[in-house]
Amino acid sequence: MSNPIDDTLDQTFGKARRGRARRISSIWLVPAVALAIGIWMAYDTLSQRGALVHLTMLNAEGVEAGKTMVKVKEVAVGRVESVSLTDDFTQARAAIRMFDGTDNMLTEDAQFWVVKPRVGRDGVSGLGTILSGAYIELEPGIGEPGQRHFETLAQPPVMRRGEAGVSVRLHSDHGNQLNPGDPVTFRGYTVGRIQSAEFNIDNQRNEFRVFIQQPFSDLVSDRVRFWQSSGVSFQLGADGVRIDMGSLESILVGGITFDFLNEGPAGERVAQDTEFTLYRDRESAQQEGFTQYADYIMLVEQSVRGLSVGAPIEFRGIRIGTVLQVPYTGGEGLGQRLMQQEVPVLIRIEPERLGPSFGDLDMQNWQQQMQRAFARGLRAQLQSGNIITGAQFIDLVFSDAPLQLAEHDYDYPLFPMLSGGSGSLESRIAALVDNLNQIDFGAIGEQAERSLTASEQTLQAVEQLSTSLQALMSQPEMQQLPARLQGTLDELERLLSGYSTDAPAYNDATRAIQSLERILSDLEPFAESLGEQPSSILFKRAPAADPQPRREQR
Repeated sequence: MSNPIDDTLDQTFGKARRGRARRISSIWLVPAVALAIGIWMAYDTLSQRGALVHLTMLNAEGVEAGKTMVKVKEVAVGRVESVSLTDDFTQARAAIRMFDGTDNMLTEDAQFWVVKPRVGRDGVSGLGTILSGAYIELEPGIGEPGQRHFETLAQPPVMRRGEAGVSVRLHSDHGNQLNPGDPVTFRGYTVGRIQSAEFNIDNQRNEFRVFIQQPFSDLVSDRVRFWQSSGVSFQLGADGVRIDMGSLESILVGGITFDFLNEGPAGERVAQDTEFTLYRDRESAQQEGFTQYADYIMLVEQSVRGLSVGAPIEFRGIRIGTVLQVPYTGGEGLGQRLMQQEVPVLIRIEPERLGPSFGDLDMQNWQQQMQRAFARGLRAQLQSGNIITGAQFIDLVFSDAPLQLAEHDYDYPLFPMLSGGSGSLESRIAALVDNLNQIDFGAIGEQAERSLTASEQTLQAVEQLSTSLQALMSQPEMQQLPARLQGTLDELERLLSGYSTDAPAYNDATRAIQSLERILSDLEPFAESLGEQPSSILFKRAPAADPQPRREQR
């Protein structure tokens, strides 16, 4: 039975024809390609994304989401995606999306820190970030990769990983002002840095980790000693004033120094994390380096003011020991010795100070030699080393004083000492006062009084003479005397001027003398005749006889 509605439609529109379907329009290719590219780009982006790392830091100063980069040796390896606070609001937290291929950098011992301008004890750093902005530096580790949560360092690490050298650990029982980054020096040269400084509450010691760079790491052997360097060391002791200065950096911030303090072989190189003792100063480090020594007790019968721990013990100017304790409180006690007017002092004789050849001594044999030296007169006495400070030291001398060793309960043998020594400044002043008391100041005063009386009489005589001279000079005749002397000198000058070569009187006198000379030459023959024949003045002189020739003698 047919449907009337279908029949009506067939009559109206005719029966439909079956044929091929039409093709999809090419305009749909554009969104399809765009969709494929988007899917590919999303896949590529997701496939190249690195791990998401979370950093915890004290504060997020300089760190901005979407801008702050993570770099390794100035190469970007990641970017900060977000910055927030931790759940307890005590720290900041940054989420970092690392780039592809950086998973091997994220090891357990990897380190992160923020690079920004800093002013510290070692100078100014991070100036390049003033224009570019702060960034996070990553130093990859050498452990197993896979770590995603890290604690950001508050300060950049002192030494970078991979730098050749050796790390050692130091411990000390005294307080100090050392901090990470302070220099480590060897004979004035900076050769390393302090990596960490901590205080161990359990053993109450300061512990440090020190890194020494190559090639200076070869110097760190089992014979070196480490001590604290204050940059400028000023010591005023028994041996005078000593000033030691280090490098400019050590003067400003201090540091640690090490050296070989005793002669001998260099020793064996140490391994990583070898422990050393950090001494207070060079003298303390050198003191601990002596392994051969002998301890003695001295009973001092005079004041020990100025004798301090570390004072030298010398023999003829050569140091051979050190004072260890003043006063020594061991044995039977200090109080009983003080009642006996004796102060016990613990000293140490160190033969190694005389050279490396004394390092292998048999100390028992050495002590026997010391006993024989005591029998020959070796004694100790206090000497003043510095008058200004009053510091004292112990001097060993040979004396004729008899050997007297008192009974004692000490664990160390006694070192004989000269009693009544005058080495200290107080003793010298006391001896000077005693000498002054022996002077007879009364006799000296009487002699001085007599000298003053004689001097007074002399002064009176001089005063009388001065009065007489003053009265003589005040007379009119004495006052006219200079004028008369001046007139006499004028007359004498006029008289002498009349006898000058140009004066008429001088010419007349010259002519008269010439006339007198002619007259005397004329009278000369007459005088000769009168001398030969005095009667010739009355009678005629006889003619002279003819001369007769002489006969030749045969």
